[in-house]
Amino acid sequence: MIRTVVWLRSLVALAVAGAAVSRAAADAEPGHKAAHGGCLNALGTCENGHAEVRVDGARLELWFVGGGTDTQRAVRIPDPQIALTVTLPGAPEPRVVVLTATPNELAEEKTGDCSHFAGEAEWLRTARTFTAQGKVTFRGRPQDLRIEYPGGYDPDEETGGEPLKAAAPGGQGAKAAEPAR
Repeated sequence: MIRTVVWLRSLVALAVAGAAVSRAAADAEPGHKAAHGGCLNALGTCENGHAEVRVDGARLELWFVGGGTDTQRAVRIPDPQIALTVTLPGAPEPRVVVLTATPNELAEEKTGDCSHFAGEAEWLRTARTFTAQGKVTFRGRPQDLRIEYPGGYDPDEETGGEPLKAAAPGGQGAKAAEPAR
């Protein structure tokens, strides 16, 4: 009986230790996680930082976050607004949407020291996929901002030297298509 109890205690201790190791490994698992349910778009390189983009109806929201796997941390920028030139598939001309700083007062953000931007355009309601270009001051330097929605943009991905094109939500990116002529 005593042997059985000792054996059961040992078995339980091993199971608890195994669960703790599994949980720690899962928490340390590498990868990019979008904190706001959007898609991540690298700024220059993945390690530099990301712009997380989410579209809800006619509203486009953008959060600037850390690089690498540090995508849960907000990065404030000094720009009061960001103009994005948006290219929709099949559209004859690019369109522009202006995003304005949307400070998080609980984080003591203000315009000119803000990580969250938003803008509205009625044509966003029907936009299922798009690419966008803009400029932003990120970590004290002017940066090109490239957005591929909804698949995200990561120039570090191996695609034969071609950038990733937006894919279906949860899907993998594909090689960028040749521009229509």
